[in-house]
Amino acid sequence: MQKKYNRLVFILSLAGIIVAVYVLQSFVRQSSIICVNQGCELVRKSSYSYPFGIPVPAFGLVGYTLLAILTFLRTTSTSKKLLYPILAIAIFGILFVTWFTYMELFVIRAVCTWCAISAVNMYLIFYLTFRMFNETHRHKSV
Repeated sequence: MQKKYNRLVFILSLAGIIVAVYVLQSFVRQSSIICVNQGCELVRKSSYSYPFGIPVPAFGLVGYTLLAILTFLRTTSTSKKLLYPILAIAIFGILFVTWFTYMELFVIRAVCTWCAISAVNMYLIFYLTFRMFNETHRHKSV
């Protein structure tokens, strides 16, 4: 199951990179993106979408890229130590998307479809990573 979970995290990370690049280009170009509602534009134009002056999708792009690299390296390595940074990034990721989803719902009062997709994606990555972590530690104690 370890390899299967790792592959799924890798694939979800690649999907996250695609979404992050698509949304980030709209932030950089200050242009609209295709969205199922008007929320993407309202969110993009909000100052909350630029923590520390950095566009939110840039955080996603860095996180998803690191996850893709680490999960790829994990397929070629027998070291279980790579799981720790993967788990740390996944934890940071769910904390970040939870904060940003809260900001969308209760402060900006608009939801970006792409951000919601990315949030679900990050929760799936966290779940799978947590399963890998538990499986690894369960085998150690047996």
